[in-house]
Amino acid sequence: MEYKILHIEDTPHKISLGVALGLFIAWSPLLGLHFLMIIVLSILLRANKFAAFASTLVSNVFTYGIIYYPSYLLGRIICDFFPNYSALDDQQVSMLFNKLFAPKSMLSGFYTKEYWSQFWMLLKQIGPELWIGCTLLGGAIAVVSYIICYYLIKSHRAKNPHRRYKKF
Repeated sequence: MEYKILHIEDTPHKISLGVALGLFIAWSPLLGLHFLMIIVLSILLRANKFAAFASTLVSNVFTYGIIYYPSYLLGRIICDFFPNYSALDDQQVSMLFNKLFAPKSMLSGFYTKEYWSQFWMLLKQIGPELWIGCTLLGGAIAVVSYIICYYLIKSHRAKNPHRRYKKF
């Protein structure tokens, strides 16, 4: 499985686009719809579906806090430029994030209705900041990952031209 993605029978552009698309969608706050979004967008953009699915897995129950809290903070900084915008204060948001994303609550309460109702309530309260931050961070990560992945694949294939795997 090592380096298998580098030799998929597809162009470096399509593979890199799949990775970038998957990472962009991984930063989307539309939890539960990531795979559906990947299917639709990878078909429309003609990106490699395997690379897109694989890179979307960066967003999972253990990385939600790592992905969404910095995204929220970036969105909050941007929303603070608008004088009539009101938001939760930092202590409230920090307390809500710590409560929901603490390892104990994630492991014991992740599968409960109460956990998800609290999660969706949090998303409603910090929605605009989160969407703005997720879009900007996800977009930046997607662009950087496309560039890195594209040149990594081109370089690796130039050194190993004999290895190819079937298209996924």
